[in-house]
Formats: sequence, structure tokens, C-alpha cells
Amino acid sequence: MSKFLTYSLALIFLLQALSVVQAQNEDEQQNIVEVANGTGSHDVLVAALTHVGLDQTLIGDGPFTVFAPTDQAFEDAGVNLDDYDTDSENETLRNILLYHVISGAAVEASDVTDGMTADAANGDSLVFAVDGENVSVGDAAVTTADVEASNGIIHVIDKILIPPAEEPVSEEITDDCDVTIGIDDSGYAYDKDSVNINVGDTVCWKWTESDMPHNVAEIAEIGSNERLAGGVYSGAAEETVDFSYTFTENTTFYYACEPHITMGMKGEVIVGTGIDANKAESNRGESESTPGFIATASIAALIGAAAFISKRD
Repeated sequence: MSKFLTYSLALIFLLQALSVVQAQNEDEQQNIVEVANGTGSHDVLVAALTHVGLDQTLIGDGPFTVFAPTDQAFEDAGVNLDDYDTDSENETLRNILLYHVISGAAVEASDVTDGMTADAANGDSLVFAVDGENVSVGDAAVTTADVEASNGIIHVIDKILIPPAEEPVSEEITDDCDVTIGIDDSGYAYDKDSVNINVGDTVCWKWTESDMPHNVAEIAEIGSNERLAGGVYSGAAEETVDFSYTFTENTTFYYACEPHITMGMKGEVIVGTGIDANKAESNRGESESTPGFIATASIAALIGAAAFISKRD
């Protein structure tokens, strides 16, 4: 056998042996959960992952980057897994744990730059800081970096990362008042004693911490000093009032402040034409049906007939 053939066969056997050793090493390398479970200082983290089912996620192919708080970090934060019982509580814990994971990349400490951001698995952003050889993520310092696992990398941190609070959704506050009436400086009158509005408009009576209590009470007419039974009413007089009423038909609405009604603290709201069509028709019908109206109409008719006959003669 030639030396060349001998060397070639030896090289082939060596490469095969190296491949077997490499495969064995890969098989022996532990995944992220197994590595964390074996440190002796991440028991709470592993228990928390198991509690919400994320342990099964982190034994997957990855790659993952996990920022692993120590047991002491959980204790310092006052996190007790016994407090997470309901679905809502477990979802909160799951969200916190996912904020410690970057999915799809194994980020080494040397890859991190000051001010760099990365998307955590819960959808929020992680912010990094680098000061010389010191690396931090959020408020937590990386105490041990680049712990390798078969499906990613682990960085040990000294604090729990808390996801940023969701921004409250602020609803646009709209003022539904077409006209607002308050109290004038004297304290004994409304600041608008007469207003004109359209049908469908809303009038608001508003005042805050006035010197005296006031209210809004419907009255039958501007000269009345008694509240109309069953009418519009804001309630008992108070120093602070926020009352509104929407007018849906043509009318003139009269109102007063009960404690000061005899002092003339009154007002009116003229809606549309200011004439209630139903009341106008009712009044017209009543007038036409009264004896006085009939007698007057009869006399007028007789006078007209006499004048007509006189002209003919």
C-alpha cells in the first residue's frame, strides 16, 4: 500500500472521529432550561417558567437570548409564585417572563452597544447600556454574560425586568353643551337670563363652589313663584351643580332658583320659534269654543250682512 493511500485513509478516519466527537458534544450540551436549572441560583426562574408553561418554549430550537434573574432578584422584588393563581395573574407573570427573552437570536455581550434596543418576546422593547465593560439591560446589571446553551445564550442579571406600563387610552372629552349658564358675580342671578337655541340643542347649568346653593326648577311662566309639578328639576339647591337638559321641540322654557325665586332669580330658554305648536293649537281651539267668541262672531256676521243689504238698497 502506498504512503499516499495510507495517509488518505488515516485522514478519513480522523475526520470521522472528529465528527462523532462533535455530535456527542452537541448531544451533551444542555438547553436553556437545563442550564438554568443546574446553576443553583435560578430555581425560582425555572419554577416560574414551568408555572406558566414557558419551560416548553425555551427547550425548543431557538435560538433564544434569556436574561436570567437570580433567586435573590426574585426575593428582592417580592415575587412569590403562590400569589399567581388566577388566569389574569398567570398572564401577568407570563408577560413579565417573556420580557426577559429575545426570540430568534443569540445576542452575545460583545454584540451590545450603548443605547441599543431589542424587541422582547412580549412585544415590548429592551434598552441596553454599556459603560466600559459593564453591560445593563433596563435597570438590571448583567453579572455573568454569555452562558452558552444548545439553543441560545443566557445572561445572568441582578434584578427582575418589569415591562413598561401600558399607556392609558385617553378618551376625547367632548362638551355636549350648546349653551352653558352659570351664576353671575352678585350670586343672586343666572349669568344669562334669556337664551335662544335650536330644537335639539342642550343647555347646561354649571357652577362650582358658589357662595350660596342654587338649583334649576321649571316654572309655568316668568311671573310664577312656584316650581311646576313634574317639570324639569335639577334637584335640591347646591353650591356645585352640573345639570343639563336637551330641548326637543319649539317652546319657551321658564325656570328659577328655588331659594331665590322671590328675589327674581329666573331665566328663560327660547327654543326654535319659542311657540309650542300643541299649546298654540289647544289655546286656539279653546278660544273658538267659548261662548264669548261665538257671540262676537255672530254679531260681526249680522253687522256684515246689514251693511251688504244697505248697499243694495
